[in-house]
Amino acid sequence: MKKRKPGWLNPFLYGKPVPSNRHTGRRTEIRTLFSRLANGESSAIVGEPHIGKSSLVRYLCDGDVRREWLGKVSEQQICIEIDCEMLPANFAPNDFWQSIIARVREIADSDDLKEQCKIVVENNFGSFTLEALFKLLANKERRVVLLIDEFDTLLHHPNFNKAEFFGALRSLATRTDSLAIITASRLSVAQMNRKSAELNPFGSPFFNNSIEVRLLPFARDDAQQLIEATLARGDHSIRFADADYDWLFSLAGRQPFLVQVAGASLYDAIANGDTGDARYANATILFHQRASAHFSDFWRHLTAEEKRALFLLALAEYRGYVDGRAFDMRQLGKLDRFAPELRHLRELGIVESERAPNAVAWMDDNWRVASAGVVTWLMENLVVGLRAQDFEAIKSWEFLGPLTRAEIATIKEIANKIPQSAIDAAIGFIKSILKKSMPA
Repeated sequence: MKKRKPGWLNPFLYGKPVPSNRHTGRRTEIRTLFSRLANGESSAIVGEPHIGKSSLVRYLCDGDVRREWLGKVSEQQICIEIDCEMLPANFAPNDFWQSIIARVREIADSDDLKEQCKIVVENNFGSFTLEALFKLLANKERRVVLLIDEFDTLLHHPNFNKAEFFGALRSLATRTDSLAIITASRLSVAQMNRKSAELNPFGSPFFNNSIEVRLLPFARDDAQQLIEATLARGDHSIRFADADYDWLFSLAGRQPFLVQVAGASLYDAIANGDTGDARYANATILFHQRASAHFSDFWRHLTAEEKRALFLLALAEYRGYVDGRAFDMRQLGKLDRFAPELRHLRELGIVESERAPNAVAWMDDNWRVASAGVVTWLMENLVVGLRAQDFEAIKSWEFLGPLTRAEIATIKEIANKIPQSAIDAAIGFIKSILKKSMPA
């Protein structure tokens, strides 16, 4: 067997946060977050799974990065990172505050600060003793910077979804000038405030002191910079040509995780000796194997109307792709008004409103699914809902994939609202493409 060179190992990283020295892009968001930290203000990083929230939290915690952005101010801050996915079921608010006090004790350089930490513990982390401690920190020009990743988990944790805990966090952050909080979750600030209203219907929203920093897909330049920097870590004989980048961004859009998956898949195809169109065909197969769980997750978190809008848009774009022309949406009959859903899907990076050969004129704008990979996944998994006889014919191919019976029922309901003539016109195209990737 030919011995492989170390450089042939795939350098693309996906499935976990990237190290801070490999972090790319997000300059505007990073500048906003550090500007607010310099002023002691709180922020909420918001975005869909695999959009880069945890990577950004890790970047913000890096000591060298903090010194670069904040200078001497970074020396006054006590940076504490909490990953809520690591919290055990019996983790309680006292355990939370104990971890904070332990970190403050490590840097305590005066007797009064050490004594106040002791008082807080002895008084079972009461709100008045905590406030006294944070005011003392403010007097000493010290500030705790608390970065809470996967904050959704904390919001729904049975020991924490209480007004007392979140009220204390907000009060300390707004009244003492020695606590700044950065949360990272898929929930918007408005959604978190609605959740807090359930816990505290008559008080101020717990998160109205935070501004939202939403992470969207990369700009193309940032995405290409990410790929080029990653390729530089691998075999220097493997480089992507302009046509490779066009293929990659057409398949993955500019969503960071999908860009890395597509890059890794193309790298493996080239490293395996594939050339010409064969490298794209084999890379596409690898891409769908690796990204299937991601597609399933985002689908499950869409609302019913968002699913319907995406389904119709994907159907139209698929027809446009096969025919090489725009799909006439009038064939789908009278459409409900999906403007709010489309705007939200655009915020999530799933669709985009740009002029493109297969864009759909809809609601005075041009819409398309941002990733061809999303379209293919949808068709492979949603075709089972189009017609019962087709499902019977292809069920041995296991197109059900990650969909539940309830979701299939929903898809059938959606399909029933589409004229049968439009479905008949599209299903042949869909199946012709699907068969190319199915075993004989």
